[in-house]
Amino acid sequence: MTIDKAIELLRPYVGRAAIAAAILAFGLAAAWLVRRLARREMTRHKSDPIAAHFVSQLAYAIVAILATAAALGQLGVQTASIVAVVGAAGIAVGLALQNSLSNLASGILLVTLKPFHAGDYIEGAGQAGSVIEVGFFTTTLRTFDGRKVVIPNSKLTDDSIVNYSTHPTRRIDAKVSVGYATDLPKARAVARDVLANDGRVLADPAPVVSVDELADSGITLGVRAWVKREDYWPVRFELLEKIKIAFDAAGIEIPFPQRVVRLLQDDTRNRGFSLVELTVVLFILALVAHLGVSNIASARAGDMARKAARQLDLVADAVYD
Repeated sequence: MTIDKAIELLRPYVGRAAIAAAILAFGLAAAWLVRRLARREMTRHKSDPIAAHFVSQLAYAIVAILATAAALGQLGVQTASIVAVVGAAGIAVGLALQNSLSNLASGILLVTLKPFHAGDYIEGAGQAGSVIEVGFFTTTLRTFDGRKVVIPNSKLTDDSIVNYSTHPTRRIDAKVSVGYATDLPKARAVARDVLANDGRVLADPAPVVSVDELADSGITLGVRAWVKREDYWPVRFELLEKIKIAFDAAGIEIPFPQRVVRLLQDDTRNRGFSLVELTVVLFILALVAHLGVSNIASARAGDMARKAARQLDLVADAVYD
């Protein structure tokens, strides 16, 4: 086969390959443009950044897949057969990737229902942090201590989600203990003064200082105050310290856990004989004396006396034990 003949045979395929490459390149460029336009339009309409990111990525994937299918069709590949093969393989892959597909569906639910937005501080799936983004399969959080936490979307949708950033205000709940001898009206007044002197504490709803519990070691006061969402942590960190300083200045005692322990000593060794015990001892002594008098001349007197003495010792040990 000559070179000219080979070129003649390959010429139709070279043309198709060039057209397929051009279609693929144009399709990928169009996919990139669609993704950028989708994100810009959603941002211009003040859509949620998480939804804008999710939709733009989905649009890019759809256009890229269509461009690839068109390029393969230009090469003469039967796309219908490919779709059938891909569909059959998709069933097997879907069974193997149930969790991934569940995460994808959960991601769509999170973007659609919008239980939180980018930047919100949430708690879910045993983790807490500020939302960075919601992807196809995972949601990324940033914790207070700077850690990056990646959570599968299905875990968030299957669990309760607590959004601390939904409302503009939050309530601080703190507990302070005082001694039982404390003047309660005075202690409550001191705590209320601390709250009133902090400009970050909102007047409406009004702060509340109440008796929450009569505990084992003291009386527990509940301190509740509403603040702006961004002031929650600074005020909470400083509130207990200010109340402690104010209580010390007012002479109010903050009790520590106490326990009264009574030690009972065993004084059985020091107690006297009971009437029954004394009677038994006197009987044994009388028996020993009788045996000793009647058998004083016999050779067995000593043995019997020793035997009686041993019996006396056994009785005495039983009495003390």
